[in-house]
Amino acid sequence: MPVYRVLRAEGAFPFHVVDRDGLPHPELTLYACLSVRHHASLTARAYTREVVSFASWATDHPVVIRQGWQLLGPPAQVRALLAFFLASEMKCIVALGRDRGGFETRRIEPTWQTGRRLERLLAALRSFYTVLHEHGRYRHGNPMDADGARRYIEEERRRQLQAFVDAHGRMPMPADSGVDGVREMRLSASYFRLKGNQWLPEILDEPALMNRVMSAGEQWGWTLRETGLVRILFDTGCRVHEACQLSVADWVQSGFMREMLSISKGSHGRRVKRLFITDRTVKVLRRYVDEQRARLDPRGCGLTELAELPVETLHHLPLFLTRHGTSLSPDHFRRNYWTPALDAAGLQLRCHQVRHWFVTQALNDIHQRARSAEELQSLRGALRELMAWKSDMLPIYDQAIRRHDLPDLAHRIHARIEREHRHDRARRSQPTPHPESLTESQRMLDEMLKP
Repeated sequence: MPVYRVLRAEGAFPFHVVDRDGLPHPELTLYACLSVRHHASLTARAYTREVVSFASWATDHPVVIRQGWQLLGPPAQVRALLAFFLASEMKCIVALGRDRGGFETRRIEPTWQTGRRLERLLAALRSFYTVLHEHGRYRHGNPMDADGARRYIEEERRRQLQAFVDAHGRMPMPADSGVDGVREMRLSASYFRLKGNQWLPEILDEPALMNRVMSAGEQWGWTLRETGLVRILFDTGCRVHEACQLSVADWVQSGFMREMLSISKGSHGRRVKRLFITDRTVKVLRRYVDEQRARLDPRGCGLTELAELPVETLHHLPLFLTRHGTSLSPDHFRRNYWTPALDAAGLQLRCHQVRHWFVTQALNDIHQRARSAEELQSLRGALRELMAWKSDMLPIYDQAIRRHDLPDLAHRIHARIEREHRHDRARRSQPTPHPESLTESQRMLDEMLKP
């Protein structure tokens, strides 16, 4: 059992982080409550889980206890604690390094045993110490920053700015104007530097994956609610929390047909994304709303009754309801429906991998249909808009696809080498013609070519 756990509460502190005895941890509780002011709600919750999990490990580990390392100790102590965790628990290679500015750093190189949450853990701890320092609960500098790094970076930027002013007699124009072409220095103050940890999406190139997942759900006993939600994930490539937070108003705008509105990552609840679903998914969802959802709805409303309600009212009605009439949460869906069904069928697949599957299928279709470079760029731009990406993710997917295709490329190279090898052996095994079988012209040519 972990040392600390997060409990929901009422009042000024909506979360309490308590130990095994039920006593609150002030600093962890403060961060759990205030992190939403600095990050999106989902990010804040993920960071809180990372920090609480790390604090539980640090409180219970015998080596940490023997060394006297404290979560809220001086920066050198916190860095030693984290370096030990990265090496012993995350199976990373941790080495001393030195930045070009001259300050000491730690180079972190993940191995094949390293969990995928490494980058999130470092970001969560940076946020934790920043929030505590701002509210007077951590009196030292942020231990996630190298000593003197912030001051060095500011001095370098001021020096570059002054050099420009001395040379041109004015301040530089904004970077977006393209007038001066001044590139801001990309310097990092981080004490822990990740090496070789570039994130790449997972390429799932199996067209029948959706059928396998739906069959697993049918055998396990998914109802219309789970079936409809999973079909939305496969039809649109949206995130599971985006599907769970759909309201009736998001669907009614299309007359309960093939289009929905949805939130997106970092949209803070605003409906900025359009989701397009298939006719089969429409039929499943309409049956769900008329039958299963109507029984769970306090009003007992089906499609006809919902369509007559004001849109303002529909915004507060979740599309996917629990037995208690509340909104279905992503964690509840994953833990009680998705994971058991797929485990029973022997499928190892996370909800978010459906998103990567959708993008992979879309890119395959785009590259097959495009007849020119212009059409290819247009279709790829449309995919960016469909996915509502804030930044262009396509180059990252292209790199992931290239890496995914490397075994096939190596197989083709090996096949070509083997063919050439067989041809060469066959050519060498052919008998050499006897001199008497040569024609007059061949004998003359051989005489001319003799050394």
